Amino acid sequence: MNTQEIGYISKTHGLKGHVVLRLNEFVDIDHDNIKSIFLELNGSQVPYFITECKLINVGYIIKLENIDKVENAKNLIAKKAFTLPEFILEDEDSLNEFIGYTIIDSKMGNIGFINEIDQKTNNVLIRVIHPSGTEIILPFNDDFIIEIDDDLKTIEFDAPEGLIEMYLNV
Repeated sequence: MNTQEIGYISKTHGLKGHVVLRLNEFVDIDHDNIKSIFLELNGSQVPYFITECKLINVGYIIKLENIDKVENAKNLIAKKAFTLPEFILEDEDSLNEFIGYTIIDSKMGNIGFINEIDQKTNNVLIRVIHPSGTEIILPFNDDFIIEIDDDLKTIEFDAPEGLIEMYLNV
């Protein structure tokens, strides 16, 4: 069975076994139709059926079948949560599809692969891991992107003068 990580149980809610499911950034679920989640317990993914799911500002308050006391719910705190892909909503604006792509700079050549994309602000930033292990942070916008090759998973890039060199102390 193919599941995807969606978040974690952050805390209990109330006295009847409800828990708060916090979602990872850029993940959204079909809370009207989701029927189960899998929690990572002792290295395995254990299924739990959802009987209630309510949206709140930090995630979802969920009630899991057979968890009816706060004492039982406390055992689930900090457990990673997974679900089937059919319950994950795709974010059309997400750039996460580019994670893992190799950045080929016009001056420096291969500078590494995209490890993370930060879309929290209007200026999207990518975190690139250089072969030396150094993290390089670059602006990810059309002004610097020359070409994207989805087959080769590469992005030809023209970084601002001196930016990459600053990270690499060249």
